[in-house]
Order: sequence, then C-alpha cells, then structure tokens
Amino acid sequence: MFIFLVFLTDLNALIFIFLSFIHVYWAAGGRWGKDSAVPVNDHGGKLFIPGAGGTLIVAAGLLIFAMINLSICVLPGIGLYYSYLQYGIPVIGLIFLLRAVGDFKYVGFFKKHKTSDFAKMDTLFYAPLCFLFSMTHALISCLFL
Repeated sequence: MFIFLVFLTDLNALIFIFLSFIHVYWAAGGRWGKDSAVPVNDHGGKLFIPGAGGTLIVAAGLLIFAMINLSICVLPGIGLYYSYLQYGIPVIGLIFLLRAVGDFKYVGFFKKHKTSDFAKMDTLFYAPLCFLFSMTHALISCLFL
C-alpha cells in the first residue's frame, strides 16, 4: 500500500514539475505549445492573453502542488503540518476535477466549442490529465489521510 502511495505522489509531483517548467518557458518568451494552451472564442480570438507574471504564478502554484505531493512520502521533513496535507490534497483534487468538468462552453469535458486547436488538445490531453489528477488525489486522500 505504501509503495502505491509513493508511486502516486511521485507521479503527480513529476508531472506538476514538468508543467511548471513549461509555464516558466512560456513566461520567458518560449513559443512551443503556447498557441494551443489558451481557449479561443467562436471567432478564433483568445479568451485571455496570459502575461509573464500570471504565467509565473501558475508555474509557482504547480511547484507548490508538487511539493505538497512530495511531502507525503518523499520529503516529509519539509515542515508541512498534517492538517495542511489533510485539507490540501483534497482541495488540489477538487480544483482539477472542476477544471476537468470545465465551464460547459470552452473548457473541459462538457465544452460546446470543440474545433479549435485548444479544444482538441483539451479533449485529448488537458481535461483527461486534470481528471487523472483529481482521481490520484482522491486515492492519496483515502490511502494517507
């Protein structure tokens, strides 16, 4: 059981770290993958233009999520109180469950607009990854907390 818990937390952390690095790359001016990372409206216009500061905030949040996952089994000495983990892990899972479900228009499994590059990537990768995060965090909550 403990090995499975270590596997889940390490997997989550590795993916969060990778995603954080992608956001840092975008904040530094990188272009790879950026065009399909933001939802677009019916006319092809981006719903928002992410700035470097906001992108770095997302990167920092993803790193925090990685550290929370790692603090369960791999780095328990980083000083997070059990109560932070007790509430933090389910909250992270809920955040990603809400993202997987989406806004019923442009984002998530139940979006209406499905033809843009973002929508295709969301259907194939983003929403399933968010759902995976929600399920792994639910399992971690059951196993650890």
